[in-house]
Amino acid sequence: MSFAMEVKEEILNHTFTEEQKIALLSGFIKYNGELIYTNNGAALKLTSNSNNVIRNIFSILKTIYKGNIEISIIQIQKLRKNKIYQLMLTDKVLEFLASNNIYNVDDGEKIIEMDLEKYDRKIKQELTRAYVSGMFIAIGSVNSPETTNYHLELQFKEIESAIYITKILKKFGFEFKTTTKGNKTVCYIKKSIAVSDFLKFIDASISVMKFENTRINRDVSNNINRMINIDIYNQQKSSATGTKQVQEIELIQKNNLMSELSPKAQKLAQIRLENPDASFSELEMYMNDQNVVITKSGISNLFKIINKLANTIGD
Repeated sequence: MSFAMEVKEEILNHTFTEEQKIALLSGFIKYNGELIYTNNGAALKLTSNSNNVIRNIFSILKTIYKGNIEISIIQIQKLRKNKIYQLMLTDKVLEFLASNNIYNVDDGEKIIEMDLEKYDRKIKQELTRAYVSGMFIAIGSVNSPETTNYHLELQFKEIESAIYITKILKKFGFEFKTTTKGNKTVCYIKKSIAVSDFLKFIDASISVMKFENTRINRDVSNNINRMINIDIYNQQKSSATGTKQVQEIELIQKNNLMSELSPKAQKLAQIRLENPDASFSELEMYMNDQNVVITKSGISNLFKIINKLANTIGD
């Protein structure tokens, strides 16, 4: 099961108030439902490739819609055998849709905006979250937290819905970007913190924990790898630097010019010959162990003097 489907099934496992059920169904039906006209009148088709999703939608519907609901399973034969689970509402469908602010019978169009004016601020927020949850179940997707590409999106058939929903979500701090994919308008977020906050917004708390744990573990692993790479780079750099300094010291010795160096520089040169791969921090420690007080900056200055002397040889 995909992570997106886990989120959708988790949302539907919650207990909802009557008003929240209507809001969630409204969001789901507007973006999943298909209105079909037959000889017996209008019918509404709802589909999902998740048995759990369609069963939960059916359970919620039964508490609100008193008409007949037909359940069916469609087997799709393609590269993989997939099943589509389907609900068909066949009694007084238009009345049901109109009474719940889903469909305008007179205009023959879906009602895009929510009708929440009669509620106070707190109830408005709760119903908006339920509505967006239902909409996400219908047209939402989110990448698995196992991937490094954080991405959550909503796919709309009409741009008007995309504009309205992004405007609503902006009030809750979500900055969805919009693009076109074929004949659909896609609203998406990519920042991990935004994806996590959106999952909280639609009450997918278990999925949030899974998302955050996976993200944190990956970040820790990436930081460890980054530190290892830095250590390797520093070791390689120290080794290359040490090799060059050893060559310069040996050149000075070969030309009997060690006396040109100060006693402290001569001591450092001897320690470098004995420890060609040592870092400046280690050389500082070795010098201090031999009662020569010096800092890493002092070591760097002495090596500059050694380098300058070595460069004069052969002129």
